Amino acid sequence: MNIEKALRTYLKGAGPRVKEKDFLEYSAGQGNAIFNVLFKLANEELDTMTDQKTLDRLVEVLKLGEIILNTQEDINRKIIDRKLKHLEEKLDRILSEGKKKFENLRKIQSELNKVRRELEVLTEQNEKKDSKQYDFMNFLIEEEKNIAYLEYALKKMPSLANVRNKEEVPIFRTLVNSYLTSILEERVEDELYYENLMTLLLSQNSFQLPEKEKRKVLEDIYAFMNKITMDKRSAKKYKEHTKNLADLVEKIKGRDISSKEVEEIARKYDIHIHFSDTLLDSLRLVKEKREGEMTTREKVEDYCVTMDGEDAVEIDDALSCRKLENGNYLLGVHIASVLGYFPYESEIVQEAIKRNQSIYLPYVYQTTKGDFHRMIPIFPYDFSAEEGSLKEGENRLTRSYYFEITKDGTIASERFPKTITKCNKKLTYEEANAHLESEEQTPLTETLRNLQEVSFILEKKYQASDLYEKVKEASDDLSELRVKKVGAENIVYQCMLLTGTEVANFFHQNSYPCLYRVHEVNEENEKKLQTMIDGLTSTYGGNQFRELYQLLSGIYPKGWYAKEGRHVGLDLEHYCHCTSVLRRAADIIVEHALEVCYDREPSLEDLQKLEAEISLKEKEINFRKTPIEYFVKEYKRKYRNKKYL
Repeated sequence: MNIEKALRTYLKGAGPRVKEKDFLEYSAGQGNAIFNVLFKLANEELDTMTDQKTLDRLVEVLKLGEIILNTQEDINRKIIDRKLKHLEEKLDRILSEGKKKFENLRKIQSELNKVRRELEVLTEQNEKKDSKQYDFMNFLIEEEKNIAYLEYALKKMPSLANVRNKEEVPIFRTLVNSYLTSILEERVEDELYYENLMTLLLSQNSFQLPEKEKRKVLEDIYAFMNKITMDKRSAKKYKEHTKNLADLVEKIKGRDISSKEVEEIARKYDIHIHFSDTLLDSLRLVKEKREGEMTTREKVEDYCVTMDGEDAVEIDDALSCRKLENGNYLLGVHIASVLGYFPYESEIVQEAIKRNQSIYLPYVYQTTKGDFHRMIPIFPYDFSAEEGSLKEGENRLTRSYYFEITKDGTIASERFPKTITKCNKKLTYEEANAHLESEEQTPLTETLRNLQEVSFILEKKYQASDLYEKVKEASDDLSELRVKKVGAENIVYQCMLLTGTEVANFFHQNSYPCLYRVHEVNEENEKKLQTMIDGLTSTYGGNQFRELYQLLSGIYPKGWYAKEGRHVGLDLEHYCHCTSVLRRAADIIVEHALEVCYDREPSLEDLQKLEAEISLKEKEINFRKTPIEYFVKEYKRKYRNKKYL
């Protein structure tokens, strides 16, 4: 169904009205894209309006936007609000210029008012929906007044830390002003309550306080401090409060490690944070999208979904899965392709490889631009989080890994073509799990259920070491693939594990050079560790599990990169990293190896050159791992030493 064509035909009076049921099914997961179509058609009709019936039909088309606003959560409401205002301004211009431009303005006046009323309805619904989270947070704060509830809510929905009301006032500024009011009204219990709440918000990794907002909060506090210290009597009365407010100012000012502090630590370990102007200029190539690439690549036709954590910035993998007529599954693992946009030899790719991996920090830091980030990327954000990221409804250059899988886990066939992927739905793990538990019958739920069935099959096929998995799950190393054997996270884990295994097998079976991920463990030591764990947990109980494995993560052998070797922890003869090219240098090198060895028949010279390149990069990547670990540890230590923690 071509929704734009169907709506345009209806507007011209040459076709039937699009039924709400059909529109609801078609627009699922495509809210932003469909709204763009509605705005495009509305602008066209207002520019060329001919009669009353056309405007009446336009109102019916705009009403479809209410369906999206009431059923979809992951739409960009700020952009929708901007475009609605643009349409309202256009209506105002039409009415103000109408006497000169439109002879039949009086005839269509009532229809134009209908359009205006519908725009007002859409604006109201857009704002109402957007403020629900604020209302929920405000209810917990002012009605429930239970910090345990708030902690639980923030854990489940980190975005609550930054909600704003209809006037765009963040919840944190509301808390600060409630705290100041409680001081004036001498409500001691409320003072302590709001003070604890502010500390709770400031401690959240997801909490952000943009520079502009920080200034407003500080201005409110400074004005209040001036008020209570205007005379000696007042200053004496509020002496203790003034001290507490000064501490609060320091907490707000020092909420994040500054860019300067991060740079000082980074220089110590030769970590690159900024990108050169020359390199940033090369990003213009991305926006041209290499028209040749777009026409020669295979287009992914299956329904694709991405599943990531709440705070994910770089979306580098999408999944598809459908059942074939023979009863097998066709699994598609679609990975963002860096080398689709930039040549391997380019400065931007080589800089990414030097950086080794995107560095995931325990806490956010504030950049010189006033932005807040928890990650130092290997590619500029404009590419890794925007142009190269597998964003919903956008065509992106990818390499797809297709596996035909039988019900007993046999790989009947596989291929790794260069592709173009348009993600149909972006999900968090929590959202994916909710869909899996629902009884809905949609392309999304069908895809998710197929993926879950495949993950169960693969789980039996690949049996990693129990100790390895538990150590990895408890590890603080945020750059590694998280080992989670439940729900949506298990689906992603099993699909990435299969892809890394089969790609590695391709190189091994053909005797082609590859950068493998290897892991070795002394079996005798592993047995001793397991015996120690069993003894401790039987003595102290299961509550100590995570702390115990976090301790072990520091002494348990880590993986590294090599031209050969097996992965003991995963119990695999051959394994490689190839599913996170936006975040890891090793994956870019494997993508390059596929260009040389899979996309064409390599010559002896090609193989020799590739082997020399892998030998060089292997040493560089392994060498960079330790300084990065030291950098993260020092960053974490410095953050914890902040006065307010």
